[in-house]
Amino acid sequence: MSRFRHEGDVVVVDLPAGEQEMLSQVLSDLRDLLIKGGDDTLRRLKPPAHLDSSEAEASYRELVDDDLLCSRLEAIELVESTVEGAELDAGGTAAWMQSLNSLRLVLGEQLALTGVDLVNHKMPDTASAALYEWTGWLLEQLIDAASQAHDL
Repeated sequence: MSRFRHEGDVVVVDLPAGEQEMLSQVLSDLRDLLIKGGDDTLRRLKPPAHLDSSEAEASYRELVDDDLLCSRLEAIELVESTVEGAELDAGGTAAWMQSLNSLRLVLGEQLALTGVDLVNHKMPDTASAALYEWTGWLLEQLIDAASQAHDL
């Protein structure tokens, strides 16, 4: 059963109760990590923009980090408020995509996954790997529904 479907120009969220609870919990954990900051598992959320200049990188981080944090926290809040079911416009759909993708980036870092691992389907047999796969499956379904609803 699809967790997202398009109806006209909106995407409808339809997650079972257990999945709502799980997603709410991992988003809460992600919010805590983001607010705390400094955790190595957040590295993929902040790829360097200036590899050749630490000064330029520091200036860039000063300009964008607060806005990126606010954007991620707002997206998580929107997902949490719609996880039990809602009709998402393009902005709501983007917030869901951002949150699911952020979860996958953090999980990928925790699992130390590389592109080679993913191409070779080499995943550890852990709860974090199962969560990584599940959030990818949700993201795929969301993208499919959004491409029909919002003419992406």
